[in-house]
Amino acid sequence: MEVMIVVPLVVPDQPLAVSELEGRVQDWGQQLMRQGLAAAWAAQAPLRPVASCPACGAGESRPAGRKARQVETVFGPVALSRQRRRCAECGRHYQPDDAMLGPELGAGQLSPHLRELTALCGASWPYRQAAELLGRLRGRPLSAETVRAVVGTIGSAVAATQAQEAAAAVAPPSTAPAPGRVVPARIEVELDGAWVHSHGNPHGLEVKVGVVHAGSAVVGRTRRQLRQRDYAATAQGVAVFGPLLTAVIEAHNGFAAAIQVLLGDGAGWIWRLGESLLPDATRVLDRWHLSAARRRALRAALPDKTLRAPWSARLEERLEVGDVPGAVAVLEEIATLAPHPGLAEFAGYVTTLAPCIPDYAARRAAGERIGSGGVEKGVDVVVNRRLKGRRGMRWWRDRIEGMVALRLALLNDTWDQSIPPTLTAQPLPAF
Repeated sequence: MEVMIVVPLVVPDQPLAVSELEGRVQDWGQQLMRQGLAAAWAAQAPLRPVASCPACGAGESRPAGRKARQVETVFGPVALSRQRRRCAECGRHYQPDDAMLGPELGAGQLSPHLRELTALCGASWPYRQAAELLGRLRGRPLSAETVRAVVGTIGSAVAATQAQEAAAAVAPPSTAPAPGRVVPARIEVELDGAWVHSHGNPHGLEVKVGVVHAGSAVVGRTRRQLRQRDYAATAQGVAVFGPLLTAVIEAHNGFAAAIQVLLGDGAGWIWRLGESLLPDATRVLDRWHLSAARRRALRAALPDKTLRAPWSARLEERLEVGDVPGAVAVLEEIATLAPHPGLAEFAGYVTTLAPCIPDYAARRAAGERIGSGGVEKGVDVVVNRRLKGRRGMRWWRDRIEGMVALRLALLNDTWDQSIPPTLTAQPLPAF
């Protein structure tokens, strides 16, 4: 079936700048695509079956004119002609083409491709900026509220799918086949949290973020890049975060890895979750957080920089090689010179986290990671770049969950698998 469309490109007789010509060609192309979709839809009308009456189910009907339906597409609005029929049984009018349009459009007007592009833009930029960009791309405006509604609907569906996959990973059925996958040499898990301003909680909500990877590799001269990296995140707490993280580790077959490493800051939930998921993993307290805690304690006890410097050096020497008893002994010496509760607090800190304080010098010499910079970057790309950064930006918990789910699909390169099923799998809002 061939559909011929004639839309001449008219240009003036005087020379135009490239930018103006580009704009005219873009307008012409969008007009051509709009007419092309309408013509292709009309040409396939005889191929579509005549549906029964949706009111009474009767098959007998007669033609009753035509009724167009406007559809918003990635190249602008298109009026699709629909045959209108009158039921011979109950006398009601209906459009048989709605049997095909309904599953894709619902009660709204946005095409599946436009909804997917809207979700992508809305997950990448604030709604107003996303609407501005979409309006420029398609040649017709799209409201920020439309972007927000589409992102909320699709994000919730993706979050529900991710939760189902996590539940399956935690409790696979008894008939599940053996994985039969390649066992990675090492798996590294880094955990952290990010606070987001919330409508429902004056103190904000914490989004727990984890990154699972197979170590890092040198990129260029100075940079390093995580290998086989995937993220997990949620604002629903550790009880929900655990299964999501388990699903990501299982996708990497990480539970079978010979070398398992858990990295994080001093938050207790990180080590408790790591103990339950990866009990045999080597736990590593982020070196920067350890140094920052040391600096705070010594500055409080010894405000004078000259007096503090030699004690800082001695303490760092002990911490660098993971000598926690030696570090505590140095702190006791400092306490005799300048008693301060901050010293006892830091001594308790390193004593509690002693199992997570390794020989940093040895790990550094072996080229192994001593910090959780990977998840710090993960917090930035998963949460901060979209849910923070603007004064007054606040979220409801379910909105955070949907947005985080879209960010994960985008960053984990699962967008093409996660998004298309959500475009027709749930009721769609009207616009």
